Amino acid sequence: MRIGFSTTVWANSVRNQQFDGIGVYTQALWRSLLDQADAPALYPYSFGNDFPEMPCGCPKRLAAHYSFSAVQSTALNRTLPISKSVSAQVELFHATDHYIPRLSGVPVVATVMDLIPMLHPEWVTSRFRALKNWIFRESILSSDHVITISEYSKLDMVRHLGMNPAQISVTTLGADPVYFQRIDPTVRGEVLIRHSLQPGFFLFIGTLQPRKNLERTLRAHQALPASLRKRHPLVVVGRNGWGVDHLLPELEAMEQRGEGRWLKYLPQSDVLALLQSAQALLFPSLYEGFGLPVIEAFAAQAPVICSNSTSLPEVAGDAALMVDPFDAQDIARGMQELLGDPESAALRVQRGYLRAGEFTWSACAEQTLAVYHKVLAERSV
Repeated sequence: MRIGFSTTVWANSVRNQQFDGIGVYTQALWRSLLDQADAPALYPYSFGNDFPEMPCGCPKRLAAHYSFSAVQSTALNRTLPISKSVSAQVELFHATDHYIPRLSGVPVVATVMDLIPMLHPEWVTSRFRALKNWIFRESILSSDHVITISEYSKLDMVRHLGMNPAQISVTTLGADPVYFQRIDPTVRGEVLIRHSLQPGFFLFIGTLQPRKNLERTLRAHQALPASLRKRHPLVVVGRNGWGVDHLLPELEAMEQRGEGRWLKYLPQSDVLALLQSAQALLFPSLYEGFGLPVIEAFAAQAPVICSNSTSLPEVAGDAALMVDPFDAQDIARGMQELLGDPESAALRVQRGYLRAGEFTWSACAEQTLAVYHKVLAERSV
């Protein structure tokens, strides 16, 4: 089986040395597909120019600029000029990263993590928002099959795009095996010293943007008694994305009071050390298509406090302490409940560790291969 594999976001992640969820997914899926017994031949393709060195090799260029080619393809209902070359090389094209090309002569499978840009435009940047959402919608509908990452996201597509459920497959994400490995206490201690931390802090991980709900997280932590805020500071790990500049003075004030730290972007090894030292991961996101940090925290044996909405109950099961993400007092209630009941917290850690074992990149690759076979079989009928 010969598969064209989109690597646009992966290439950008390598170039910027900062991986977001889609970059992690694309890289992990590529590696796991190649580890399968019936591994397909994978051919990397990307939009853009001057690609960095990547484990997949140098991608073949689909077009110089996705936005220009997408507008042209959608408005004029035209396929990319490279279609003939792509269809001669591969049997199926997998757009892994929301950069969905219009191709002729070859079926296109598109991974769509969620419909956040369309359902919650207030959570994304406003520049060309209407145009981007139109292209996004039409690109999804033009694909032959869609892969998404939770039943919740699938239901959104059925409800809001009118898609046939049979046209959508769910392949869950996985935790990198490194998250299951215990770090030597000495090494873990060195990481904490480097960041001026002691074990027992609350940990918030994610790019700072409105959807991640940092504002209510800060309010919830501030609602704790002063003694608890000092003993269990809030550690925020994530680069400044957009829409939260008004919170930066609050982060600075929190640090000055000795009640927390903002560590911005950290390498995976440091994040893992923090997870294994944290009182709990705080993940009160307002919307998640999946919520991979929850599974990663489970694997690292960290208690998790997360939202009781969107896909998170589906992913976390009974292993996380659920809170209302729109209610800072309820988030604070969850923090105090976890602190006040160590036995319950320990039980959740056990459940979480077992839960994390159910989500692997190998399983994701197997499910994805099944989609490839299904689409090609339907194509041949």
